[in-house]
Amino acid sequence: MPRQGLSRHELDAIRGLAEICERHDGIKLKLNWSMLESRPAGETNDLLVYERGRLVGFCGIYAFLSTEAELSGMVHPDYRRRGVFTQLAAKAAQLCRERGMQRLIYICPRNSEAGQSFLQRQNLPYRDSEYAMELSNASAVPLSAASLPSGVTLRQGGKDDLNQLAELNRVGFGMSQEEATSLAAATLTPLEIPYLAERDGQAVGKLNVLFNDSAGLAFVFGFAVKPEERGRGIGRAMLSGVIERIRKERGLARFGLEVAATNERALGLYESCGFRTVSVIDYYTQQLN
Repeated sequence: MPRQGLSRHELDAIRGLAEICERHDGIKLKLNWSMLESRPAGETNDLLVYERGRLVGFCGIYAFLSTEAELSGMVHPDYRRRGVFTQLAAKAAQLCRERGMQRLIYICPRNSEAGQSFLQRQNLPYRDSEYAMELSNASAVPLSAASLPSGVTLRQGGKDDLNQLAELNRVGFGMSQEEATSLAAATLTPLEIPYLAERDGQAVGKLNVLFNDSAGLAFVFGFAVKPEERGRGIGRAMLSGVIERIRKERGLARFGLEVAATNERALGLYESCGFRTVSVIDYYTQQLN
């Protein structure tokens, strides 16, 4: 059942199914709840399968770029090996092709036997892995009083900063101009706030925060510092400063983020700020053209 936007009843059913799967498999699914709770009308991003009025399968499409989408989902333990997720994935691929996307990225917890088995049967190539990290009680973690370098200030950004955010995406993540702009535009939503570090009015670094108020969680992503500005303490000061600001302004004490498994420098930074690894997420790619 393709859905354009999710009702409260459907969100509750998805949450219930996730709890069953996580408890049965001993895993933590990545379902991007903030996005599920604010799906745009007029665009199909979620696929649901019911059996006798019971939700038994779900697949969500998460598009951050115009060229690709991420997929995450699950099937009730009692309904596996019946082709349920195979059908969901095929329908998701069809929808993404119709939107002109070039590839799908499958999200799978490393310790999910069901997910890993599905991906092996599909013979999809492994792309990379990330550590999912969490700072579970920020109010109890004594962040260092790291200060921004002289002349650098930290402020909240917005739609007027689209060009600067896009440029930081381009130089920070090696994206094309089109992808960098698409990502910057996609992350300017009511639930997301960009923060910019600036020198003389020019952005030298940024990070985004996605708020999941129902879970009491702030998710940090899109962390980038211009190459020529790295190694000066800007990244650590930005992260510490944003955490402190959110703690004071919104009363949130839980923060999450993801970091590439190969990025030892960033991993060390996050650990020094109190973040701890809670799971490992593997990504697999399917080309659509």
